Amino acid sequence: MKNIKKIKVLVVDDSAYNRKMIKSMVLEMDEVESVSVSSDGEEAIKHILADQPQVITLDLNMPRMDGFTFLRWLMKHNPLPVVVVSAEGGEKNVFRALDLGALDFIVKPVRYASERIVDIKPELQEKVRAVADMDLGLYLSRLRRTKPEATRAVSPRSEVEGKLQGVVVIGASTGGPSAVQKVLSDLPPDLPYSFVVVQHMPPVFTAQFAKRLEKNTSFIAKEAEDGDTLAPGQIYVAPGGFHLEVRKIKTGRLAVKERGNEDRYVPSIDMAMSSAARSFGGSVVGVLLTGMGNDGANGMLEIVNAGGKTIVESEETAVIFGMPRAAIGKNAAGSIVDLDGISGKLLEVLKGNSVLKKARSDDTKK
Repeated sequence: MKNIKKIKVLVVDDSAYNRKMIKSMVLEMDEVESVSVSSDGEEAIKHILADQPQVITLDLNMPRMDGFTFLRWLMKHNPLPVVVVSAEGGEKNVFRALDLGALDFIVKPVRYASERIVDIKPELQEKVRAVADMDLGLYLSRLRRTKPEATRAVSPRSEVEGKLQGVVVIGASTGGPSAVQKVLSDLPPDLPYSFVVVQHMPPVFTAQFAKRLEKNTSFIAKEAEDGDTLAPGQIYVAPGGFHLEVRKIKTGRLAVKERGNEDRYVPSIDMAMSSAARSFGGSVVGVLLTGMGNDGANGMLEIVNAGGKTIVESEETAVIFGMPRAAIGKNAAGSIVDLDGISGKLLEVLKGNSVLKKARSDDTKK
């Protein structure tokens, strides 16, 4: 039997019932050696100094020392992987926690202590397993470099000349918000391409994510709506809890679809990429960033088979290498690039596509 590395988990939550239930769910995992509990940030710090865990689950709204204050201390003095498990519904608070160094988040079904907390068990176990014992140095360094800027020059969509030449579909999961922002913020504003972003997030949060991307890139961004017409120089974020398809009706249109009962990843990167490949063929570029699981691998392969280009984040910089690894395993990775180099590679591919399209257009006119 394969040896399983055992991990210690610390559950930080002010509700005794939630501490008990989260502890019970985590203890069911074969990888877990022990689970300790703390009722607030101060107690959690004392526990960490006495017996350091490999993973922390963290509520945000707690007495004495809340989750945000605790995160600031933790990431400065003793960085450890944190999965936020909170009913703190304000989406800005979740992104604030991610900005402070939390790797991922899970939304409790209700704000009060309830037996419905068991609904999060599959997601909780998957995310604890994925982030266990990670080295956060590279990730925290990236966060410091991609903090929201106070001001930026916004380029109106009307400044993008010419017709839509293609679609870039970017997929990400755990560790993705800062990675997606990094890629898009390093691109110039005058590209005649639409950008479809599929970030694994629950409902509500994707609208806030779109606002963050608009604030910190040179593009207009919005949460995608059913029937949206693709326009050059614009970012469309797949809405949480739904799937997003790219359809070619004249210039291109988006369709929002209900999730199926058996769907594992919602929104689905595979669905967005596959539909874009069917609709735009060789004018699609797929970019697959950090994330657990294998969502996006089949979609990237369909893009390759349709004549499009694909780029995956390298193992050296991916917070979680699961999704990029799956795409590489299917021979669907045209280029494997460190996060800092993805924007440059993408720009190279897009300019190459544009030159090729212009040459073909000139040949047709002759």
